[in-house]
Amino acid sequence: MNSKAPLALMGQLLMVLFFSLAAAICLQAFAKSEALSIASENRDHAALYAQNAAETLKSTHGDLDRASAILGGSVGADGVWSFGYDVDWNESADGVFSMTVQKTDDEPVPGLGTAAVTVTDRDGKELFRLTCAWQEAIE
Repeated sequence: MNSKAPLALMGQLLMVLFFSLAAAICLQAFAKSEALSIASENRDHAALYAQNAAETLKSTHGDLDRASAILGGSVGADGVWSFGYDVDWNESADGVFSMTVQKTDDEPVPGLGTAAVTVTDRDGKELFRLTCAWQEAIE
């Protein structure tokens, strides 16, 4: 009479191998989902801060100095309004993220000013970018 014990043992070993592989795949997916969640959260913050800067710039009719007095940041000698943010998106001079607002020279319509708002991480990777436009103040 032949024993079926080796066959049963082999079946159990295959089941353990299968479940081990499935668990490893699930752990990798879980680890990658954490990284994707953090990246998505950073993009959301970048979009929010860029929109705030664009709306503030529009409300001041393109006056970078007035906009920086309202929202923060600083305007450099080159005419670029810039911000720095730490990992928790609090304003910081030497931050992990940076946002720049730079007026663009192309005026498709006379009396209409435009600027590019760009948020990048410390590696220079662009997280969010938008172009805003406003009606120039009439003097």
